[in-house]
Amino acid sequence: MKIVKFSSSFFLCLLFVACNEMSTDESTFNNLKIEITTIESPAASSIRGISVVDSNTIWLSGANGSILRSIDGGQTWAQLQSPDKDSLDFRSVHAFSSNSAIIVSAGFPARAYKTVDVGQSWNLVYENKDSSAFMNSIAFKNDREGIIMGDQLNGRHLLLRTGDSGDIWKRIDSVDIPKPLAIENAFAASGSCIAVSNTSQFLIGFGGEQSRIFTSKNGYKWKAETTPMHHGGASSGIYSIAASGDGKILAVGGDYSKADSSHFPIISINDGKSWIKTNGKVDGYRSVVTYSKQGQFWVCGGTNGLEMSSNDGKNWMKFSFQNINTLRFLQKTTKAIGANSKGEIFLFDFQFKKD
Repeated sequence: MKIVKFSSSFFLCLLFVACNEMSTDESTFNNLKIEITTIESPAASSIRGISVVDSNTIWLSGANGSILRSIDGGQTWAQLQSPDKDSLDFRSVHAFSSNSAIIVSAGFPARAYKTVDVGQSWNLVYENKDSSAFMNSIAFKNDREGIIMGDQLNGRHLLLRTGDSGDIWKRIDSVDIPKPLAIENAFAASGSCIAVSNTSQFLIGFGGEQSRIFTSKNGYKWKAETTPMHHGGASSGIYSIAASGDGKILAVGGDYSKADSSHFPIISINDGKSWIKTNGKVDGYRSVVTYSKQGQFWVCGGTNGLEMSSNDGKNWMKFSFQNINTLRFLQKTTKAIGANSKGEIFLFDFQFKKD
């Protein structure tokens, strides 16, 4: 592991005192030490897509055709061959294994590519030649069933589904999707506007004149529910959504144009059936949220830093001012990989002291 910018280590309780805010589960954080390390990155372009296969294999994707892979838990990274010469902005990626993944581009031309040989070859599995096409995120509920969410095209939401591991994608008919609001789109800020619930239900977060969440059990027929997340303009709403695996689902966002404006995330404790605001606010626009099953806590991040909560958002504690686009925990660990608009990659190591 080569440290190229900084490595910081501290006990989180010190920052809590500085924030003048204490958790109801204070002992958890008093026993927590966080190390943040910047890892050497072969990319110099913005990274927004991330997919974690296990505790060792992580894929990243981003602007200018950037596709990165690590097979040692994020300690070292290799830049893979891009599938074409258009310098596409691959804002979302889903990896099936250390060898196989699908990448999705935002903007024109809207394309999805699949590799089964670590990027030595890429198969174009979807293309939309409409100049207004913009795809935000890809997610799978198992090895075969997945969806891709895009912005509105001609007054219809662009929603694709596959049932064969992404080899063929078909657009869902508009009659099976809630009618779009005049100002309504999902966001590609971290490639994580889609989540899969504990009961294998797809959930998609939207923003605009309202903050709605679309849900579907099979990816064919969808329903919408309005949530209490901050909304009102084209740049406001839900940016990221994540599931804990035990029926809790949390979403963050805000307003990208007001990066320092605090807001309340929203949470469902019944697998997405209903939503409420969390008791605690986060300190700005947040592009991503993720959950550590090993540590049983949430982390969210954005332009002006990161926060964590061990009590489902009753309190949010800021532990870093690092600008971050995207973040995911490695499986069965309390370590997370994050990346930002400069192509920088970070390892966040949450270490709990034993009593």
